[in-house]
Amino acid sequence: MFNSRIYLDYASLTPIDPRIIDEVKRFSHPRYANSSSWYKEGVVSKNALDIARRKIADSIHAHPDEIIFTSGGTESNNLAIIGAVESLREKGVDYDKMHVLVSAIEHSSVRECANYLNGKGVIVDSISVGKDGVVSLDEIRNKIKINTVIVSVMTVNNEIGTIQPIREITKIIRKARKDNVDNNVNILKLNSSNQVSRFNPFDFQDFNYPIFHTDASQAFLYEELNVEQLGVDLLTLDSAKVYGPHGIGNLFIRRGVPVSPVIHGGGQEFGMRSGTENLPAIMGFAKALEIANKDRAKEVIRISKLKDYFYKGLKKINKDIQVNPMISNDPAYLSQNIDIKIKNTTKESGTLKLQQSPHILNVFIPKIDGEFFVMQLDANGIACSTKSSCLRDEDESYVLKSIGVNSKNSIRFSFGRWTKKRHINKALKVIRSVLSKSV
Repeated sequence: MFNSRIYLDYASLTPIDPRIIDEVKRFSHPRYANSSSWYKEGVVSKNALDIARRKIADSIHAHPDEIIFTSGGTESNNLAIIGAVESLREKGVDYDKMHVLVSAIEHSSVRECANYLNGKGVIVDSISVGKDGVVSLDEIRNKIKINTVIVSVMTVNNEIGTIQPIREITKIIRKARKDNVDNNVNILKLNSSNQVSRFNPFDFQDFNYPIFHTDASQAFLYEELNVEQLGVDLLTLDSAKVYGPHGIGNLFIRRGVPVSPVIHGGGQEFGMRSGTENLPAIMGFAKALEIANKDRAKEVIRISKLKDYFYKGLKKINKDIQVNPMISNDPAYLSQNIDIKIKNTTKESGTLKLQQSPHILNVFIPKIDGEFFVMQLDANGIACSTKSSCLRDEDESYVLKSIGVNSKNSIRFSFGRWTKKRHINKALKVIRSVLSKSV
């Protein structure tokens, strides 16, 4: 797939699967036109769009009208967070009466949305994570206020791969909603003296806050996402993380959840996201999710074994290399935490029960300069990264900093559909060589 080079940066971007390219080409034919047009080609395109929307909805157990197509994960996150706040703003609630809660390790698109809203006067709080890279449930309970508009916690972190307890967070949020109703509590009106007012700016709203959003862009390939079981109100997916076309994604918006559009125009996507739908990319996206659903069980097992094998190999090179976040000093801890249930079929299938997703391995390597080390690996045909690609201008990773790790000595390797054991062996050989020369 990559000739002589070895690609170990799948968390940054998944290459487009050739099967997806064929699907994109098929729907780039002149017989498909603007899906909003009334002539024959437009109607054909609209029918194809409806089929894709239904397939994507089915892949997360949602309704078709709950799927809003966007340009990708960043736009979906903007629509979720800014859209939730703007919906209340349009109903007369001032920015400074609203509260937003996001985890400390969210993708930069979520963090920057929160920073933008904070600049408007919205009160923004951060949920810390422990050294294990998992958010504190107690902190979520304590920080949810009666004026909290939205809570955003990603399903799988893009730098360290930690899996967050989404269902448990849902329970906390539902209890907070119930308490607000049962106790008929008036909301806090934060004024200059920080006193409590009896005025409730959320009165007469049709929805009982807070809204719960999760960015699941890194999760779909290795976790079954069922929005009914997860209980989330908003969920982000990105085609560029599932081997689909780049520049397309979607936001799941549960029926009845108030979100205002952030892009205005012709009113496409049920009025939630204007702009002519990118039909070839959408069809490719739907195909990518279909393939991922079909292959998930075997890929969970295969990638988990590769990750375990790679980590053991790193420990043989230098016993002081550690996983970020470090759960155990035992080099076999990854395999110890895999609970694989092999069904009585000719093919392997199973479920992953890990604290970290199988495709991301972030490691601390003593005495290296992370950026220079990545350059050395690159010169030897290995592509990996020090942090999220979205943090190009940042000196260090705020994700690793949040768990007490020095990011300047850390490297992220991430595996995918075309990673083979021979690639791991070559990467280990190169790493051993580079490290031996730096001693």
